[in-house]
Amino acid sequence: MRLFLLLLLLSILLQWVLPWWILAVVAFVLAFWLAHRGGEAFWAGFGAIALGWLALSLFFHVRNDGLLTSRVATLFTLPQPWLLLLITALLGGLVGGVAALTGYFFRRALA
Repeated sequence: MRLFLLLLLLSILLQWVLPWWILAVVAFVLAFWLAHRGGEAFWAGFGAIALGWLALSLFFHVRNDGLLTSRVATLFTLPQPWLLLLITALLGGLVGGVAALTGYFFRRALA
């Protein structure tokens, strides 16, 4: 639970000022330091990053009344703009989960 909360907090805070890929670095380092099992690392990384990206996507969606989300969804031929929000969360979650799992396995390889 501590890994999940730290990932969620740090990824949201750092993404305001750094590029999107900083979440992979944060997930790798925190899982290297805190994860005890591979499944814990992956699911904490996946859940925290997916939730963080969904929250940020919803924030920007509501902030501009869904205008940008609708236009990008049309560009990708998605029938509804909320599908774009779900796909965004899924992709972010996969990046976070794989990065966290890599951090856990890297620590195990060094031990």
